[in-house]
Amino acid sequence: MQSDPQERLDLLLLLGSVQLRGSSSRALSLTDSLIAQKFRVQLVCLEPIRDVPESWKKVDIHVSPYLNVSGCRWLTRTCLAADLQAAPPMLIDIQHRSMHAAGSWLARRLKCPYMVTIHDYLRDRERFVIDPEWCRGVIAVSESVRSELLERTQLREDQVIVIPSGVLPPLESDLSNILGEDHDPVIGTAGPLEAGKGLKHFLKAASLVLKSHPRALFLIAGSGPEERILRRMAEDLQISHAVSILPNLLDFDSALRAMDLFVLPSLKQGLGSIMLEAMARSLPVIASESGGVFSVVSDGQTGLLVPPSDETALAERIRFLLANPTQAQALGRAARQRVIEHFHLDSMVASTIDLYRQAVAGQKLPQPVR
Repeated sequence: MQSDPQERLDLLLLLGSVQLRGSSSRALSLTDSLIAQKFRVQLVCLEPIRDVPESWKKVDIHVSPYLNVSGCRWLTRTCLAADLQAAPPMLIDIQHRSMHAAGSWLARRLKCPYMVTIHDYLRDRERFVIDPEWCRGVIAVSESVRSELLERTQLREDQVIVIPSGVLPPLESDLSNILGEDHDPVIGTAGPLEAGKGLKHFLKAASLVLKSHPRALFLIAGSGPEERILRRMAEDLQISHAVSILPNLLDFDSALRAMDLFVLPSLKQGLGSIMLEAMARSLPVIASESGGVFSVVSDGQTGLLVPPSDETALAERIRFLLANPTQAQALGRAARQRVIEHFHLDSMVASTIDLYRQAVAGQKLPQPVR
């Protein structure tokens, strides 16, 4: 899906903190695709990116750790704007709302339009106000995120468009043997270790499952402020022998390869990019009935759904799949097909580039398909 060279754009992407989480994965995948299509891309990050791909070696990467720090930000932003002024972008793409203040400031300074992507829900009492002159639109990763934005802000319906995250499905030959008799089952989850991700309920469900399936193993991949709490909780539940927490990964691929089942126990989820990666690998998924999950998982067809915070229901669903590997494998195959048809990386990139061109041309954003 190559772009006409005559239509290439000069883009500035504000990535912010590049962490091992779904929003960063989306931003990095988009960046990689834009570079592969020969767009001129500049990046702004709050810290260096680990393991920069060879194809990015000629990309201008501006590392500005004080961009959002009170007392330093004005000088930092002014210096960054001066650097960018030599080759200003046609459009600024703010990849996370934590970078919106800096991105909108740069847009005004450079007299350049911008767009911003919203991955999850606003915090209590959080305000989100766009620059009416320079903002060309807001991208929401799911209809659920879009609906809440419209309810809690002054944004108009025509200013918010849904572009779901997309992933690149692996080849069939690269898929794992799900719930094979040659290994003990591994039930896993992945993402930032934060309170809202429902990982305490995952551990409580694990303790229930182990009573009937003592050989089951549980894997948590990711890092964050809850890590110590989760390790202590596993010890208190006397299941630490069956629980592995992997905080120092460069990506989630190796962890997903080790899993037979993937669990998304989030209390509220904007979409679930890592869940999409798991589904693309034909992993059967059990997810909380929350937010953007409904746009991906159909209960009993492309996965299983449970109420948020209900470890008993979660344990029952895990036990069901462990006892019925054929049905679990069928769910996994259906999940993979769902991702290929509706959440492919190529679709996300193509839709985003279309919006870029419309934004630069000053066109009105299209109404989302309901």
